[in-house]
Amino acid sequence: MSIVRTLRILASQRPSMPSRAVAAPARVERRRHGHVPVTWIDAHLAATATIVHLHGGGHVRGESPSHWNWLEEVGRRSGAAVAMIHYRMPPKNPFPAAIEDVLRALDAMGEESLLRPGRWVLSGDSSGGGLALAVAQSLAPAGGDTPALLMLESPWADLTAQIREESELGTAARLYAGAVPAENPRISPLLGDLGSLPPVHLVTGGGDEIVEDSRRLHAGILAAGGASEYVEMPGEGHDVAVFGEGPGAQAARRAQIEAVRLGLGLRASV
Repeated sequence: MSIVRTLRILASQRPSMPSRAVAAPARVERRRHGHVPVTWIDAHLAATATIVHLHGGGHVRGESPSHWNWLEEVGRRSGAAVAMIHYRMPPKNPFPAAIEDVLRALDAMGEESLLRPGRWVLSGDSSGGGLALAVAQSLAPAGGDTPALLMLESPWADLTAQIREESELGTAARLYAGAVPAENPRISPLLGDLGSLPPVHLVTGGGDEIVEDSRRLHAGILAAGGASEYVEMPGEGHDVAVFGEGPGAQAARRAQIEAVRLGLGLRASV
């Protein structure tokens, strides 16, 4: 990878805040939990419910304005606080830095009573969806608090196919895995334990280039005796609810909002 390309990636990893157009500054605050930066919107609602989100970006890029737009709407219309964890990424910090950061932040948030049993959702899109799946698999055997719902969108949950490709995804997969084989289930959690997960809500587009990860994940969870609600939007692409436009994107967001409300027992919000 060229120095210029590396510098561009590193620049895109700086934690951001939602714009004023998305959320008024009074609703937003940056905190550190377990020394990991986390940005909150409507943190005062954490006593009622919290959505913790892990952003996508191929494991090498940070959250985008579209992520903030989507997350604010899902939280506001669900009636929940939302928290974006700014985990470390390669090339400086390959696996397992991201999963360690998320687990450390979740543990600290739980100790601070910001995540209450049965009142929080772990969410992730694209590579963040794969990370959220790996985190949920790590939480279950630890015997600690687990999310009431695992909400995934277009999860990149199996890196084994792309890691050998000469493509942008292949480069990202190699940077993320580092010296660890991609078959490791914490890197490719689709290959891990799918039977001890919390209820899963899974949204993807039928035209997503990694739609097979979602289909295989849904089938695997059901085969393992788990609960998975699967929503595939025909003709839509990757991360339809976050980056899509038009009726398909809105339908995907409505499905996610309803899943959060049902999973946490929340009333309809605005």
